[in-house]
Amino acid sequence: MIDLVDVQAEKPKVSIPITSVGLKGITYPVRVSRDNREIDLLTRIDIYVDLPADRKGADFSRKIEAINEIILENGVVPSIEDLSFHIAEKVLQKLPYSTECRVSVSADYMREKRSRNGIGRIIVPYKLEGESVLRRNGEYNKMVGVNVTGLNACPCAMETTRALISRDFPGNDEILNKIPSITHNQRNHVRLMMQAPSGKSIEADDLIGICEKVLGGSLHSLLKRMDEGELVYNAHKNPKFVEDIVRDIAAEILPKYSDFPDSTRVIVSSESEESIHPHNAYAEINTTLGELRSSISKLDH
Repeated sequence: MIDLVDVQAEKPKVSIPITSVGLKGITYPVRVSRDNREIDLLTRIDIYVDLPADRKGADFSRKIEAINEIILENGVVPSIEDLSFHIAEKVLQKLPYSTECRVSVSADYMREKRSRNGIGRIIVPYKLEGESVLRRNGEYNKMVGVNVTGLNACPCAMETTRALISRDFPGNDEILNKIPSITHNQRNHVRLMMQAPSGKSIEADDLIGICEKVLGGSLHSLLKRMDEGELVYNAHKNPKFVEDIVRDIAAEILPKYSDFPDSTRVIVSSESEESIHPHNAYAEINTTLGELRSSISKLDH
């Protein structure tokens, strides 16, 4: 019989605690059962724990064991955010030296929709996210989110080109002020994450709907001429900075989740792939529903 040394349990040469150590990019198929339907997702799972100063390493294999026990033994899960939470629970059971575990789960999510002109069906890709942070004292934070890609048009360049057109074609200001002007547009990536309070549920489709309402729709592969024209025209009728997008999404969240507690955390970001710059534009709001309600209330007064 071979006597194996537990190298991870040895004392390190430098005794400094590690905030986060773990595994990234673990790929697992997951079946989610929700609203009387089942969806198969190929997930990417990241797991991190803290490590005390007197321990050389973390037991990575036990993290994989935790995933196997949650996914393979249960068969189906109610949501990817619940999956992240239960994996975190299992990891802390297996690693008594860690006081906190963070698990992130992401997956591509495909929805079937009608094309804009209604003549065909299309598949629109999104990304789902679930993340849980669980502490040994029982405190936890569980979040669910989506990533949606749409189109936005720059309002600054639009007003500048409007002025240039007015200069070159004088006498047309009345009509120019009523119609969208020339501007550059860009692909915009929105990420919306919301905390799932105890006893409350958040549907990913609802979060997607909020993002698409602000963006004016999502991008997809099948665009006939009228679809294409309407997509561009609608974006130019409602030009937005990345700042506008995150604020509008934050405002749309409030009536939808009016019964959620003030402590509910919300993260919304917008990144535009700039068409006339070699860099991207980015904006983010990281706040709570209570802070959003307070901000909106102050504006109303």
